[in-house]
Amino acid sequence: MKVYFVVTVARQIDGDIISITFEKCFSDQEKAETYYKTLRQEPIRTLQTEDGPIQFACERKLHMIEMEE
Repeated sequence: MKVYFVVTVARQIDGDIISITFEKCFSDQEKAETYYKTLRQEPIRTLQTEDGPIQFACERKLHMIEMEE
């Protein structure tokens, strides 16, 4: 069985923090592609923290993996 998932990888621009977020998974490739296309692409994302804003360089991709049942 193939599973399709949308993942966002973000790396702090001026630091060492890396964030990996699995947005959503699908068993249907077409549904996964539709969902991926509806998401806004944000090359830079800002996270507000107690110490001030942190900027991340972001990349979002659609991936496929084989899953055994």
